[in-house]
Amino acid sequence: KQLYPDEGEPRYSGVNMWRGVTRWQPILSGATMIRAGWLKTGKLVHYPIRNRVDAQGRQLVNWLWEIETPEYKRWDWNRAASVEDFIRDVQSWKFDWLDVPAFFRAAEVVLEYPMVDKDPLPAWSFGRVTLLGDAAHPMVPRGSNGAGQAILDARALADCLQKHSDRTAALKDYETQRLQPTSSVVLENRRNPPDAVLREVYERTGDRPFRSIDEVISVAELKALTDRYRRVAGYDQAALRR
Repeated sequence: KQLYPDEGEPRYSGVNMWRGVTRWQPILSGATMIRAGWLKTGKLVHYPIRNRVDAQGRQLVNWLWEIETPEYKRWDWNRAASVEDFIRDVQSWKFDWLDVPAFFRAAEVVLEYPMVDKDPLPAWSFGRVTLLGDAAHPMVPRGSNGAGQAILDARALADCLQKHSDRTAALKDYETQRLQPTSSVVLENRRNPPDAVLREVYERTGDRPFRSIDEVISVAELKALTDRYRRVAGYDQAALRR
């Protein structure tokens, strides 16, 4: 706020997110990450974060539920919430391997987050002060990119501080390396997030059931969607080797 006092409020994406951690018996492989549905009707993200947390052999499972909520007005961040706030959209999500409503209701704490970001900044470094992570490039949290891009920032900043004896020059070099790539991620997360395949399947099927993903989208198309985002985010092998 000191560097950009007139920046204004965050930009709401039109999507609201609830998240929590549930103790639950392992499902499928026991290490399966699930992304299911799409934002129009509700999207689930589910992945285990710790094994064997009790005598019953249950896991700690992190989960997210996201759904388009265009008229959302509550801007509190990290607000305590209830499963009942969104469970009506999930009642039919019952599979042989997971009863989603029961899974959500087993969470002890539920938090609510509006999915927000801000437009890319023109500069980060001001003399011996610079920005990093969410302070530099707040983005809609897709594909854990808030954390991922902050890690890449930290690596670049450490390299620049080691390279330059002049701290001001080091911070400018860091900005030169990271500002444009992270700005691209902010904008790409709005247009084509890393889970864009879910959108493609939703649009092609009209949200109707299908037997095999191969009936809907080819392996080549799946790879192209994934590779595009990796390049933008800087997660492709060539970028990470540099």
